[in-house]
Amino acid sequence: MNTYRDLHAVHYDLVYATKPYAEEAAYVARHLERLGASANGSEPTLLDLACGTGRHASAFAKLGYTVTGVDWSEDLLAAARRNAGAVGTEAHFVRQDMRSLELEGPGFAAVTCLFDSIGYPLDNEDVVAALDGARRHLAAHGVVAVEFLHAPAMLRHAAPVGVRRFATPAGGELVRISESTIDYAAQALRVAYELIELKPEGGFERSRETQHNRFFSLEEMRALMAAGGLAVESFVPAYGDDGVIDDRTWHVLAFATSAA
Repeated sequence: MNTYRDLHAVHYDLVYATKPYAEEAAYVARHLERLGASANGSEPTLLDLACGTGRHASAFAKLGYTVTGVDWSEDLLAAARRNAGAVGTEAHFVRQDMRSLELEGPGFAAVTCLFDSIGYPLDNEDVVAALDGARRHLAAHGVVAVEFLHAPAMLRHAAPVGVRRFATPAGGELVRISESTIDYAAQALRVAYELIELKPEGGFERSRETQHNRFFSLEEMRALMAAGGLAVESFVPAYGDDGVIDDRTWHVLAFATSAA
């Protein structure tokens, strides 16, 4: 998988510095509690798949969960450990690929896969492998929460070009240019990113990354979850008022339990 998550962790956290991780974690936790995976239970544990720089994981830890985060990037995991230490949480981070997940110990009360990370495996087999791995690592009565890009919104409203600017800690500027195309056959969004870091003393550095992220309809995700041994309990618009999901809903959260 060659994705934007390959970017150096400093750029990753800079680009997503304003993302409301704590509010998103609290939103997910409310639904987990509603379905029985409460942070108020005995030894509430949570596994965060594709955890990136660990900011969701640390937010869940602050809510009372004992958190394990997994990611395949050592660079991002190192940043996750630094971020957890900076906010005083004790989340544990392990390098693994969510498509071949094997963790020792008892199952988790909750398994999360947020920030549309389930779309990084592009084919059905790999998506199902990740979902099956989540199911296998659930404790009895555990709940899986998966955030994904919603196909109707992507197909109707995806913007082809975007430019954003970010101030760097050193006093320079990071310019991110994104060029998006849709691969209809693969049902995936392809985004070519160019990052230009303007140095405060003059000069610049340029890097390029490409992200392929699959998007899903509700019924497609339901079928893939069923193939992974999961039963969908609810779909909700991600991080908003729990209302109707329509073609303006960019991100959807699926909550599921083991079908066994």
